[in-house]
Parts: sequence; C-alpha cells; structure tokens
Amino acid sequence: MPSTTYNITPGRFSRELPVTTQAHFKSSTASTNSTLIRGSAGSVFNIIVHNTHGGAGSSITLRFYDKATAPVVGTDVPMIIIHIGSNVSKELNFTSGITFKNGIAYSLTAGDTLMDATPVDADGVQIYIGYI
Repeated sequence: MPSTTYNITPGRFSRELPVTTQAHFKSSTASTNSTLIRGSAGSVFNIIVHNTHGGAGSSITLRFYDKATAPVVGTDVPMIIIHIGSNVSKELNFTSGITFKNGIAYSLTAGDTLMDATPVDADGVQIYIGYI
C-alpha cells in the first residue's frame, strides 16, 4: 500500500505533540460511522487512514465536524473533507493542530459529494486520530 505524509506547518515538527495527546482508533462498521471523539473544544494533531473499502476503485471520504455531538451525516455541514483513494493509506500530520471549538466528530462515507451519506463496508476502513 502506498503511504503519503503531509506536513501542514512549514519546518520539521517545530513542536512536539502535547504529553496529553490521546489516541482514537476505529475499524469501520457498515454505516456512515458517525462518531464523536471529544464533546468539548480540542485539537487534532495527526490522522492515519487505511482504505480497503469495496476493493479496487472504491475511494472513501473522511469528514470532520466541529460539534459536541455525533454528526447527522447528510445534514450537518463538515468543517474538513479528506478524500482517500482505493487501497491507499494516508497519513496527515498537523504540528500546530487543527482546532475544534465545540467538539471533534467525524464520519466515513463511500461518496465524495459534500453531503453524501453512502455507508462504507464493515472493516473496510481503519482510522487513527491523535488529539487533545
């Protein structure tokens, strides 16, 4: 599987991750995987996604929401949208973190339109998120 690393802040990790950084890991269920990670303000520092959903030609979309509750997929408007190609692993690192004022929530769908609500396969996507 090819892996891509994105360093969002210029420079090479000018700041170490906070000691209090927590890890969230999930293997997808046959749904849109509406998930609340943190119900209050926080920051995401890194994301690793591995997509084997549906085999060849099946990309997925990871959407982040600034919410204190799990998102209503297809109704709530996402804050960040990340597309992951078929049979691809993607790693994203944010040395200063992405700030969420209300809470950190996400969904995983098989479509790429803004308000898509197409479920992914069970165990078709594995996701790791480092956050505080």
